[in-house]
This record gives sequence, structure tokens and C-alpha cells, in this order.
Amino acid sequence: MKYKLLAAFVCIFISTRVFAGVIVPPLGPVTEKVSLSALVQEARKNNPRLKAAHYRAEAAKARVALFRNIPDPMVEYEYDKITPAASMNDGGKVRPMKTMAISQQIPFPTKVFMRKKSAQKEADALDQEYKETERGVVRDVKNAYATLFLNRQKVDYLNDSLSLMRQFVEVVNKKYAVNKAGQQDVLRAQVEYSKLSNTLILYGTEANVAESLLISLLGRTENASIDIPQAGQVSDLGLNVEDAVALARKDRPELKSVRAMFEKAQIESSLSKQEFLPDITLKYKRDEVDGKFNRIDQGQWTGSVGINVPIWFWGKQLPEIREARADLEAARADYEAAENTAVFEVKSAFARYDAARKLVGIYATGVLPQATSAVTTARRAYESGTLSFLDLLDSMRILRDLQMEYFGSVAALQIALADLEQAVGGDLEK
Repeated sequence: MKYKLLAAFVCIFISTRVFAGVIVPPLGPVTEKVSLSALVQEARKNNPRLKAAHYRAEAAKARVALFRNIPDPMVEYEYDKITPAASMNDGGKVRPMKTMAISQQIPFPTKVFMRKKSAQKEADALDQEYKETERGVVRDVKNAYATLFLNRQKVDYLNDSLSLMRQFVEVVNKKYAVNKAGQQDVLRAQVEYSKLSNTLILYGTEANVAESLLISLLGRTENASIDIPQAGQVSDLGLNVEDAVALARKDRPELKSVRAMFEKAQIESSLSKQEFLPDITLKYKRDEVDGKFNRIDQGQWTGSVGINVPIWFWGKQLPEIREARADLEAARADYEAAENTAVFEVKSAFARYDAARKLVGIYATGVLPQATSAVTTARRAYESGTLSFLDLLDSMRILRDLQMEYFGSVAALQIALADLEQAVGGDLEK
């Protein structure tokens, strides 16, 4: 009896030291409690990647105006010092020839129009790239939010499990002290408690990583901890995969961007053929008379009109046409590839969304209530001596694993919905 009491005291001492040595990873001081919609709006305003895409789009819009203007005029001044033998003497002095001229090159009108239209298509493409970047940032924020929620839920649940496990260890120690439980039960309880503690550290670290990612996506410089209230409830969207694919073809900014670049290539192909059309050059020239330039209605002046002749077309215009034609085919293939990729992403995200939504319902309405009831029954049976501690641990592990899977399915549903919205190009819940 003395040895048993001594062994019980040692087990209780060891378990106390185990409990005292548990290290729960700090999640940082919670200073802010914000909703997902507020974080999305903050990312839209401050995300650096989104700002860069916005300014690129603005630069392209400003560049459109450059292509609707004709070249700058050319102003010329000619000074010709002639010799006395070839000049007119004026009182024994040689008067140099001075000429002023102004010329203006005017491109063929359709060229100006087509170049402006091409630049506008490029600006439209970059504007859609900005919108696609925005959808990508929103998706990343929602995914990071869901991951943070997942690991925070796991940490909270494991803390509750540790408290419950501590109670079981106390019960086992009391039973062992009165010779109603074996030493193996005490050791199993301590090992299970240690495993839970290690898992808690792991999920706490993952929560910190997800929070750091979320802070970087928001464009923040400070590292204040973010307290998320809960994951948003996702209901059935009333949408089938064919509807989602149709929405993507119609609304996804990436497809609009590639389509605009294809239309730009079409314009460039037509423009390359117009290089055979001549540009016009107008020139007005006045000579000095009696040592000065007279008014426009006096003196000598010359006007001229010239056009360029594409005589070296095999070395300039024809290669431009071949280049534009190749660019057009490449843009056509890019659009087909982008459309195929978009359809695949929609179908993949929709399949994951549909599966996760069904799993969440199964866990919430069937599996978890049954597992919780099984643990309650097992605990009562163990306390009454009709169930072994090993069987009790098994039922607790099953509940814990199912609870973790449920949290994972909730996060997977949020992530799949964010991916689906990014693939479609819009907020589906609205």
C-alpha cells in the first residue's frame, strides 16, 4: 500500500510538472476586431500591388492622347553666304541670301485614327488587368482571413480540450490513488496532454503566419493583431457550373483584357497595310528682299506639297505586315488559352465549393453532434467503471479529429468561394 501511495504521488507530481510546462504560443495582443468586408475595402485602398496596377492603367489612358496628334511643325532658317562673282552687288557690298521656312507633315488621316484606337485598346486592356489584380487581392485577403479563422478556431478548441484533459488526468490520478485505475492510464493521460500541447503550439504558429500574410495584403506597416469575429456564413448560391462558366466568359476582367489585346492586334494588322498610304508634307518658304522679310502679301515666297513614296516596301512595309499578322494570330491563341484556363478554374473552384458546402452541412448536423454525444456517454461510463480509459481516449480523439475536420471544411468553403469569385470575376454572394 505504501508503494502504491508513493507511485500515485510521483504520477501526480509528474502530471503537475507537465501541466506547468505547457507553452501556448502567443497570438499577440488583440487590438482590433474587424469584419471581412472592412478588410477587403482596406486592401482595395492600400495594397501596393493594386496601386501599381492602377497607376499603370492611368499611364496607358494618358498615352492615348499622344496618338491623336500630328507631328510637330518644322521651322527652318537658311543663311547662304555667296561670293561676289555669283552675287548681285549693292553699292560694292555682297548681300547674303536668307530664307525662312515652315513645314508640317500630316499623316494620312486614317493612320491617326487607327493609332489612337490601338492605344485605346491597350489602355482598356491595362484597365481590365487592374480589375483582375483587384479580384486577385480580394481573393488573397479572403483566403488569408479563412486560414486565420481556421487556426484561431483550432487554438481555441485545443485550449478547451486541454482543460478537459486536465480534468480527466485528475480523475485518473484519484482513481489510481484508490487502486481503481492502473499506472498505464495515468501515463496515457499525461502523454495525451503533451500531444495536445504540441499541436496547440503548431496551430498557434500557423495562425501567426496567416495573420502576417493578411497584414501584408492590407498594406499595413504596423503589426497590430487582428481579431476576426467569425467566418461568414455561406449559403447555397443557387448557381450551377454552367451559369458560373457563362458569367466568367462575360465578366472576368482577365478575359476582357486579353480580348482587348486581341482587338488591338486586329487594328495593328489593318494599320500595317495602311503604311502604303502616303503622308503629306506642306511647306511654306519666304526669301529676304532688300535686306528684310516683308509682310506676307509682299516679297517672294514659295509653297510646296510633298508625299512620301513607299518605294522600298519589300524591306519595310511587307515585314511590318508579316509581323502584325503573326502578332494577331498570337493574340488569338492567347485569348483561346485564357478562356480555356478560365473555364477550368471556374469548374475546379465550383467543384471544391460544392463539396465543401456539403461537408459543412454533414459535419454540423450529423457527425459532430453524434461524436459529442458519444464522448459524453463514454465519460460517464468511465467514471462509473464500465469503460476503460483507453476507450475513453479513443472517443475523445475521434471527436477532436472530427472537430478539426469541420473547421477545415469551413475554411475550405470560404477559400473555394473566394477562388470561384475570382475565377468568375465578381462577388457571387451579392
